[in-house]
Amino acid sequence: MKRVVPWMLLAASIGCQSSEQGDNSAGMSPSSVESDLGSESPPILFAKDQDPVDTFAQRAATVKSRFEKQVEPLLAKYCVRCHGEKKIESGIRVDRLDGGLEDRWLPLWKGIRHQVADQVMPPEDEPQLSVEEREVMDSWIAEALAVARTRVRDKNGTVRRLTVSQYRNTLRDLIGIEDELADVLPADSVSADGFLNNGESMVLSPLLIEAYFDIAEKALDRAIVDESVKPVIQTFRVELGDQINPKPFKDKLILGALSRLLRNSDFIVSQPVPKKPFVFEPFVMRTKYRFIEGYQGNATVRGWREYDSIYHNVFACVRGTDGYPKGLAYQPGDNGLMLRPAIPSAELFGVESTYGPRANFKISLRQLPDHGRFRVTVNAARVEDGLLLDGGTAARPADSEGAVVAETPTADAGKPQKVEIDTAGIYQVDVIRGSGVGGDRKVAVDGSKLDDALIGAWALDGDVRRLPLEKPPAKVAAKVVGEVRFVDSPFGKAVALDGKSGHLVVPRDGTMKIGDGEFTVAAWVRPSELRQAGIVCLGGYGHQQGFVFDMPNGNGVLRLETAKSGNEHNGTVQSRPGVIRRGQWQHVAVICRRDDKMTRLYVNGFEVGAGKVGKWDLDNPKVQLHIGRVQGAQFFKGDIDEVRFYRRALAVAELQALVEPGRKFAVAPPNEKPQNLALTLGNRHFTGLLHQPAFLAVRLPVGSLKLVARWGNGQQVGRVVFTPLADDDPVAIRFAAFEKRVPRLGVHVGLRRDCGSTLSPVGPPQLVEPTTLADYVFEGAIDNFPSPDVEEDNVNYLAGIREIGVRSEFTDGRDMPRLAVRSVEFEGPYYETWPPKSHRAIFLDSENKGETREYAEEVIGAFASRAFRRPVTAVELSTFVAVWEGAFQKSSNFTASIKDSLMVVLTSPQFLFLIENSQTPKPEPLEDYELASKLSYFLWNTAPDENLLQLAASGSLHESLDSEMLRLLKDSRSWRFVREFTSQWLSLEKFDVLEVDRKRFPRLTRDTRTQLREEPARFLRHLVRENLSLRNLVRSEFIVANEVVAKYYRLSDRVESGFDFVAIRHDNENLGGLLSQAGILAGLSNGRESNPVKRGAWLARKIIAEPPEPPPPNVPDLSEDDKEKLTLRQRLERHRNQKGCAKCHAGIDPWGLPFEQFDAGGLFRDDKAHDPQSTLPDKTEIADAGALKNYLAEDRIDAVAFSFLKHLATYATGRTLSYNELEFLREQAVELEKTDYRVLDAFRIVINSPVFL
Repeated sequence: MKRVVPWMLLAASIGCQSSEQGDNSAGMSPSSVESDLGSESPPILFAKDQDPVDTFAQRAATVKSRFEKQVEPLLAKYCVRCHGEKKIESGIRVDRLDGGLEDRWLPLWKGIRHQVADQVMPPEDEPQLSVEEREVMDSWIAEALAVARTRVRDKNGTVRRLTVSQYRNTLRDLIGIEDELADVLPADSVSADGFLNNGESMVLSPLLIEAYFDIAEKALDRAIVDESVKPVIQTFRVELGDQINPKPFKDKLILGALSRLLRNSDFIVSQPVPKKPFVFEPFVMRTKYRFIEGYQGNATVRGWREYDSIYHNVFACVRGTDGYPKGLAYQPGDNGLMLRPAIPSAELFGVESTYGPRANFKISLRQLPDHGRFRVTVNAARVEDGLLLDGGTAARPADSEGAVVAETPTADAGKPQKVEIDTAGIYQVDVIRGSGVGGDRKVAVDGSKLDDALIGAWALDGDVRRLPLEKPPAKVAAKVVGEVRFVDSPFGKAVALDGKSGHLVVPRDGTMKIGDGEFTVAAWVRPSELRQAGIVCLGGYGHQQGFVFDMPNGNGVLRLETAKSGNEHNGTVQSRPGVIRRGQWQHVAVICRRDDKMTRLYVNGFEVGAGKVGKWDLDNPKVQLHIGRVQGAQFFKGDIDEVRFYRRALAVAELQALVEPGRKFAVAPPNEKPQNLALTLGNRHFTGLLHQPAFLAVRLPVGSLKLVARWGNGQQVGRVVFTPLADDDPVAIRFAAFEKRVPRLGVHVGLRRDCGSTLSPVGPPQLVEPTTLADYVFEGAIDNFPSPDVEEDNVNYLAGIREIGVRSEFTDGRDMPRLAVRSVEFEGPYYETWPPKSHRAIFLDSENKGETREYAEEVIGAFASRAFRRPVTAVELSTFVAVWEGAFQKSSNFTASIKDSLMVVLTSPQFLFLIENSQTPKPEPLEDYELASKLSYFLWNTAPDENLLQLAASGSLHESLDSEMLRLLKDSRSWRFVREFTSQWLSLEKFDVLEVDRKRFPRLTRDTRTQLREEPARFLRHLVRENLSLRNLVRSEFIVANEVVAKYYRLSDRVESGFDFVAIRHDNENLGGLLSQAGILAGLSNGRESNPVKRGAWLARKIIAEPPEPPPPNVPDLSEDDKEKLTLRQRLERHRNQKGCAKCHAGIDPWGLPFEQFDAGGLFRDDKAHDPQSTLPDKTEIADAGALKNYLAEDRIDAVAFSFLKHLATYATGRTLSYNELEFLREQAVELEKTDYRVLDAFRIVINSPVFL
């Protein structure tokens, strides 16, 4: 149809837009009505008895006349020379002031008044005003401001276009389809106030009008169907499980680069026919294909091949990032495919794998519907899982009370061994690879001569004495250096070293002269971090003469390095990686013999390395004996105990005597690369790397338990020990928390790329609590998800692949029970009825139903009334029906003709704009239907619901305004408002575009940023729902976080909510409120360094509504050049000294400097390099960010409340507020003190004020 009528209607409406210029038409800056205003006469927003417009005009004329006679000469005499056209000091001109009371000049007049009263202006070196002249200036400004407050804002009707998000929500609610058709619209412009819904900044271009037509056409095409045609519905199901397919497809399937597909025997593809209450046509998926390339992965091939199987259409893919840290990322089992949480990848070339997350299961397929709703049903359950134990967990002795020991259990799954469990409860399962390893290992022990040739022994039992005791006393003890603490150990006490400064230094004496002879060094260690660090050293790095007994790297390597005189290498003996384990007590020793390859390294009495140390003198009088550090180099982090140093090589039996006190810890270090252990307990399967005996914590019932243990490629293990744990055992406590956790099932839809996937989530993740299988349903519109969009019958095997991802969603990395996915079923287009609900909502059931004019009027009228948010007028209806009538006469197609008329409705101003009519030039209250729309678009960002419209129809909405406000805020749709308002108010888009330095801030990942971005809105939503004080905006005892956000703030132990945001008490003076939220602070940096200027300007604008003026042109940014090694304060000072910068920065920098305690990632940093002290513009001394928050929450809470009211009212009305409206809100902010500044009271002030009504 021709698009003439809507264009004419739209053109007519454009002229109305200019009617809401009022006194703001002079082009006010965002700061022109926001300063420390005084207490002049109260504003007159609506007058009753006398015409306020005439009164204001008379008084304004008097004020202007007085200005011309008395004030203008003073400005010319004292001010214009520095603040005129030719010279503009600090960006201020007074030559343009004409005595008119435009809003944009009022803050300047207030500033002039303060400057003159305080005798700051004119400067001391300029001619001064006399006392009489100052009084003239002051009295005129006072009168002018008082008169300005009597101005009434013109309200001659307003027209404001729906924002993109409002249009999207309104169209979805009206038409009843979920397709994101509005994504093609250009982004809305940001107004000077920071909002997207300001009518003055919302242009209406021909391109936008054309887009409205296209969207309307597509929306109606999707919503309206041909009732006479049977719908076609595609359904397929993929069932998953270990060996579930009795007749697996015989071809070896390959799908692109890094092809990772489930075994053909582990999944079944079928096409069930769903049961529907209407007749439909099942879509049969294609099985026959012919390709010439791509069917051998990414190999270049040329040659046609033909295929005939559903398994060349639908694949079960597990391609993702390698290296799952704990257990298998996925594992087919009896109950389906078991998935661990999908650990995200950055998916950026050169940064991290592009193949998607770890644990990345997807159904890859060639065919999905082009349009319409779809439904994905996942049959899943929470696995009754066991907790794979972390490295450093100690094995339990086999003779522990109640322990059950299974010797050499079978590795044959077909012949499981039975184990009797007598007591139900939590058990630790230790798996010993070889028989007789660990606590029961039989070794010769001889401690009879351990005092022979003993240079020194340091028991470290609360002191650092050296045994045997020496004389004189000065040589008795070692010297404690740095941060050293004594802590409990299995051997009494031990020293705990912080890894930064803590170590022991033993003064060198003659007994330590080992020369070219043999020696032994031994100690018990428990490193809390594997890294380069000294253990016991009498030498140094760089081949400094002597020896270094250390860990040379972070790979769990033990080493002895020696050097002879002249700084020449004298031999190094080093173990394989992995023999030292973090967080676990282990005995380390070196027995040095100078014969060929006779020097040995030991861990827990097991030899882990051998080599040669040359027969050269190692004695160096210049070095001291260091424990926990290499002299002048790296520190050990962890605990050290029972250090011994001998001037001889101990026998192995003597070494075992040193190990004996900790024999229960003396497990064998791994002698090769760890391999997977597959452990079956009953019908449960656990697989993970066996890097230590302590393998699993699990809850076991009483009775017989089938046991199978297979290590590596089917090898048996020596022993499995089941040890019952007390409730207060640390492992039991960890397991109890683990088994309560609930995996979150997520479904994602999109496309497959050569090196990864592009997927979008289908709704929020769903909790999978039961351990029995249940269905979980996800629905969406297929058009909203990424699509490959290749031509039909593309000849490449890999082209046009769609994907449906099913994941156990990852939050913060905490251990989580696995998710078992039994089946995934797709249905689309998905219809509950035929015709669908969207069609029936338009074509109403009626006694007039039929291809008649009466029914057409009924259909069009009902639709137009819903679209216009008010009853359609007779004139409007006749226009739309005329469109239907003309189309129906030409086509005889009733449905298509209705569609033509509805398209006119959807492109008319009454739908696309929020219109407030006015019958006269004077201010008028909103009509009820106008108020219903204004309230709904304020608090829901969409059209009013039936309840609001009924109240409007009855004329009782004004009386019900408070209750309706509360109802709308409690409704889930209010999240649309909270999200939009918070984002625009706080300028969160700065965080969206921030380019983060990944090396400096590795924790600020893409997925973490997504959650941090949401934190401010969730915080405000909590304040609204709980009706808390506005003080919480700047200072609160809680944060609102989910597991991802809590982990970023290092509060993971305080929340178990998954992705759900909940209030958490933080007990941290550096957290709480908006001012310490990482997303905000990071967005106000450059991704590398914090920026106090950005942060200070943001606080002034958004939190206290005292914004600085825009910077003058050509002023450079704050320099990051560190060649001169200037401090931040010095760089700020240099920047301020540039011409025109000082005045503005005086109102910016003091607010930003306290936030120097937070880095560019938004986290608190406790260091001395960043000074947070500041002197605020009112001369208040602030020590740090905490003091600033207290100052704002107490001394400046009225300013905080006013700022919130100002931004809330600006968003609610969709326009810049006038001077007297702001003054009205400023006074109302003070009134909030009576109820401790409750949030809902702020909303009440706005919606009941003349500003809104």
